[in-house]
Amino acid sequence: MTRQKRIYLLILPILTLSLAVLACSGGYSTTSKISGNSGEVRVKTGAGDGIDTTSVELNDDWTRDRVFATVTFSVEDGSCQATLVGEENTRIEVSASAGSPGQTSGYLVTDGFGEVTLDTNCQGAQNLDVLINFTLQ
Repeated sequence: MTRQKRIYLLILPILTLSLAVLACSGGYSTTSKISGNSGEVRVKTGAGDGIDTTSVELNDDWTRDRVFATVTFSVEDGSCQATLVGEENTRIEVSASAGSPGQTSGYLVTDGFGEVTLDTNCQGAQNLDVLINFTLQ
């Protein structure tokens, strides 16, 4: 057996396993727009059931900075509570259910990477959409 063929035989199962893992994971997708001292971040995921946590980067240049944020949250099915948690015990909580989006505002302090934590607690939720509009204070 040639060396090249042996390498292919080793790589093929690894690639197959990697694709299977990616296909099964729901994961979050994040988009952001920043202009001057304000911006928006949108976090989406296909489904949520139970408790989950992810980090959301607002701006990596804004480490340990205070922002004023308006959070709009919606789900297509089910219900869900989202909590954005920042440093210095800052937090914003918002709930949504199918047909009833939620919106609230408050202050958050970013961590050393310009991030806050997004905690969700969902019951059969589909197509979660969190929009965070923020301004540096």
